[in-house]
Amino acid sequence: MAASFLYRIASIRSKEWGSELGRYTFRRPKNNRILVLVTLLCVGLILLILYVQGRIVGLRQLLSQMNLPETPAAEEEVVEPVTLPYSQDIRVVLMDSDQNIYRGAVCVYGDGGMSVTTGNLTSAFGANEVYQIADAQCRESGNVRIVAAQGGELYLQNENGQISNGYEGTLELCTTQEGIVVVNEIPIEYYLKRVVPSEMPRTYGAEALKAQAVCARTYAYGHSNTYAYPEVNAQMDDTVSFQVYNQTGESQETNQAVADTAGQILTGADGVIDALYYSTSCGYAQDGTIFGEHMDTDIFTSFYIGMEHSPCDFDTYLRSPDESAYESSERYFRWTVQLSDDNGNMEVLRTRLQALLASGEDIECSKKMKKKITDTSLNAEEAFGGICDLVVRQRNAGGAVMTMDLVCETGTVTICDQLHIREVLGSLAGSLQLQNNEVVAQVNSLPSAAISVQKQTDGAFVVYGGGYGHGVGMSQNGAKALAALGYNYQDILSYFYKNTTLASWEE
Repeated sequence: MAASFLYRIASIRSKEWGSELGRYTFRRPKNNRILVLVTLLCVGLILLILYVQGRIVGLRQLLSQMNLPETPAAEEEVVEPVTLPYSQDIRVVLMDSDQNIYRGAVCVYGDGGMSVTTGNLTSAFGANEVYQIADAQCRESGNVRIVAAQGGELYLQNENGQISNGYEGTLELCTTQEGIVVVNEIPIEYYLKRVVPSEMPRTYGAEALKAQAVCARTYAYGHSNTYAYPEVNAQMDDTVSFQVYNQTGESQETNQAVADTAGQILTGADGVIDALYYSTSCGYAQDGTIFGEHMDTDIFTSFYIGMEHSPCDFDTYLRSPDESAYESSERYFRWTVQLSDDNGNMEVLRTRLQALLASGEDIECSKKMKKKITDTSLNAEEAFGGICDLVVRQRNAGGAVMTMDLVCETGTVTICDQLHIREVLGSLAGSLQLQNNEVVAQVNSLPSAAISVQKQTDGAFVVYGGGYGHGVGMSQNGAKALAALGYNYQDILSYFYKNTTLASWEE
């Protein structure tokens, strides 16, 4: 490289260098002194670079011999997730009424009294006596730990005076820069008494409820060894992002299901499984590839949920009834939605695509299209024009759309994840009509990605869909149907989770 460079220097005659340097012309020197000087400077520079590199290598070797850690580059630093032993206790973040994690203030009382500990100071509160603390106070005093009196429960009251359902265990008010985070620390068996009725109606039958209890216990136990919220040492929250917790009060039927299956969890070849479940199938279960390669497809397989069925393509299947499917009478088994590219919907679409582009997740488009979507000086109509087509590129084995092209007048955007496809199409959705003719007015996301899209003669689009949820693991309405057919909970679990064993966490 150095020789080539020197050759170029020596061979320069009278050459113009680019538009900006065009006014400077290099000519042959009248003697060789300048050429020799330039040559020596270049050789010296090369020797200096090689020397410095050698010194750096020598320094690394010396550090290695001394067993001293070498400081990594900032971009190479990787923070490993905190991994804990599995536990029969769990810490759950409680969202406020607007599904926010951070609160400006907290009001708590115990129906039988409670103790409140801040630092080394513990104060006693009588029955229904309210303890209130604002964010600023909490930051000054530090975390607050609240324990109900023996046999009592704790209640949260929001700024509108609404009272939560009661909580067993301990409430910890954790101080953060953004606000107070409320965490409920509770044994999993107590936690399940408020999860099972929140996730499955008590009328679904004893065996379906037992299956739900095992799924919920397995899910909680399987997530007990990692922190989803490391800032407050919590494993999960109380929403559909994990398991819905304490939105419905206890019932005799659900408590019995928890008691009858106490300690029972599902295991596979690699230990405790991630016992996913959902509301309603489209007639088929989705396999684990819907969530990527980390899901065990020996456990989470695609199969028909019903009696004998004549195979057909998914577009035809999703536009048709299916009396042989176990969930054929469920209201979300089939549904339709009209998509509209009016200006309001297109602005919502643009906002969602901007978020996906910012995160770099599961979205592809040309640089020109990306610039149009992210250019704040353009409105949605200028960014997209109209929607020309919606093209399904790939389906999961169970029919869920995994890749879709959104073809606009200004370019094409490819979305590559079932959840994001549901959200993107949901931004264009009008009302949703279920198969029982019930109409759902507000649609932010499609109920499932098991869809078939049809373009109308007027250019509008109709989506024919089936099911509610991601479709992986146990269908709750499918479990109800199997229980009605006489399946016990062990049979229901083995039906939905292949190659698993019902075990006890004490084993």
